[in-house]
Amino acid sequence: MDIHREIARLNPRQRDAVLHTDGPLLVLAGAGSGKTRVITMRTAYLIHTGIPAGSVLAVTFTNKAAKEMKERVKSMVRGGNGTPVISTFHSLCLRVLRREIEHLGYRKDFTIYDTSDQVSLLRNILSEIKFYDKSFKAESILENISRSKNDFIQQGTCSSGGPVEEASAYILPRYREALQSMNALDFDDLLLLTLKLFKEHPVVLERYRERFRYIMVDEYQDTNRVQYDFIKLLAGGRRNLCVVGDDDQSIYGWRGADPGNILDFGKDFPGTVTVRLEQNYRSFDHILKAANGVISNNKRRMEKSLWTEKGPGPKVNIFQAVDTEDEAEWVADRISTIKDMKNMPCENMAVIYRANTFSRPFEEALRRKRVPYSVVGGTSYFERQEIKDLAAYLKIIANPSDDMSLLRAANAPKRGIGTSALGALSDFARSNSMGLLDAFGKAAVIGGLGKKAASSAEGLFKLICRYSDMFKKGREMGKIFGALIEEINYRDYIIGLYKTPDAAYRRTENIDGFVESITHYESTEESPSLHGFLETMALTDLVEEKEEKGGRGVTLISFHSSKGLEFPVVFIAGMEEDIIPHRKSSDSDEGIEEERRLFYVGITRAMNELFITYTEHRSKYGKQAPSVPSRFLKEVPEEAVNKLDRFEELGPEEEKAYVKKLYDNFMAKLG
Repeated sequence: MDIHREIARLNPRQRDAVLHTDGPLLVLAGAGSGKTRVITMRTAYLIHTGIPAGSVLAVTFTNKAAKEMKERVKSMVRGGNGTPVISTFHSLCLRVLRREIEHLGYRKDFTIYDTSDQVSLLRNILSEIKFYDKSFKAESILENISRSKNDFIQQGTCSSGGPVEEASAYILPRYREALQSMNALDFDDLLLLTLKLFKEHPVVLERYRERFRYIMVDEYQDTNRVQYDFIKLLAGGRRNLCVVGDDDQSIYGWRGADPGNILDFGKDFPGTVTVRLEQNYRSFDHILKAANGVISNNKRRMEKSLWTEKGPGPKVNIFQAVDTEDEAEWVADRISTIKDMKNMPCENMAVIYRANTFSRPFEEALRRKRVPYSVVGGTSYFERQEIKDLAAYLKIIANPSDDMSLLRAANAPKRGIGTSALGALSDFARSNSMGLLDAFGKAAVIGGLGKKAASSAEGLFKLICRYSDMFKKGREMGKIFGALIEEINYRDYIIGLYKTPDAAYRRTENIDGFVESITHYESTEESPSLHGFLETMALTDLVEEKEEKGGRGVTLISFHSSKGLEFPVVFIAGMEEDIIPHRKSSDSDEGIEEERRLFYVGITRAMNELFITYTEHRSKYGKQAPSVPSRFLKEVPEEAVNKLDRFEELGPEEEKAYVKKLYDNFMAKLG
């Protein structure tokens, strides 16, 4: 590939971003402005100028984005002088910790706990300390702990405040101690411990500074305090740091993202060059006028205005429905009409709403129209029982200190090791300062254990040790895993849990898919290992997996999940006060501005046509209540708006088809 020819095809602002190589650079990339192309082109250009590829680091938030960047850069740089590191924050920190974590008192074979593992651990802690207040759910405490770990890293404690915060502050030290005793990390620890490593061990930090001399960060508006500190430390004195993002699309404040990181970048790095990417390649002009008109009402933002050469396109259509069911019926009718009259694939259309709790009426309406659809945000593959059970075996095989995984594996399938037996085994482990797995191996000498429980515990210990030796060889892991599943008779166990053959069959299919995943991993890695597979599984972005745009009809999706996607036709539903802006966000300027950014993200998903709906009445707590149109609707410029009635903007043929559908529906209801 001729890199100079490719650069010549960029627009002037994109070229400015690509050709700026040294010193701090802020690329303000508006929605649909081609930022991924700029990042990948800049990476290739750095290597083209003679910078060693291994000195270039690009960091983003999702595995999907990292994979796309890798593939694009690979197509641009053939041969060359190595491969740049393109990674998510968590994958990068995991890579560092696998090499350096012994500096912090952990072993290198640590396990990564996902959310369900963390919740189980917290429930155990609550039970052990006899925390009887049932109003404190483990999930709420975990959410508070995670927020505190990211926002209050300097203090290392939870924030003071209400009862949940106080309970979290009390439990946090025990939670940390329990994790470390099991040589386990949660996702927050991957970042926190890497930052701690760099702060407490300057020699280690300097080694990575020498390695990564040119750093780029994508979606910088989504960084939290820990990620900000990490990048600032890593950039060091060279300050060859390029950050790319859009403060107008910062919508993750609830999980710690701080738009101030991008707004204050110039203050943090004096001499910053700022490049604004404002030409939009996605949407027609009326859609961009709506987006610009709304977001311009935010006071704390960096000035920019999207524009396009695509032409004006259709105006933004706004429709008021009678109630929730009428809204869904109207949207389904319009989708059906567009599909039939314009011969548009259903996959080209999306319905965006506040949260998945709003999907039901749209699902029902689309089913009645026999329009295929897919709901983004279902139960993750990795959260299903059979996957969690079998993953527990792999985790304890990889990390003998992982007591939580051992406790799950102990009775999946049932072995006769009941609650009292597990209590006796845990007490023996604590009193003898040994791991729980070692206590299983000495079950025969533990008082209070029945013969069956002791025999089962010892049998499980031997099974774990035997398969640990087999997996250490790192060959035919799929075959070994399959043998383990057969030996513990897991398929029969899971089939017995489900009453219908179809449900049982789906579960066994998932088991087969899990075995296939480890086989596929082994076939694609140069140095496969069980630890490597577990890392791949742990770092699979579950949110990303749920947010993947499917190929099964109209996409039903939340605002937050829609970020990064685009559709020719978009319906934004439920644009009412207390929904967007949400009632919990209405009492602060910061909250309102983030809600406005959320609406802006929804608008800018639309390529060709945008429909916005709201209702006169909406069902709340089982009763119909009056609705108030969202204040944000008044911010959409009038010249960009077309207020629809039921037949407006339909041509003669479309109108006939619509009337026929209404008649057919009416006759169908009459039976």
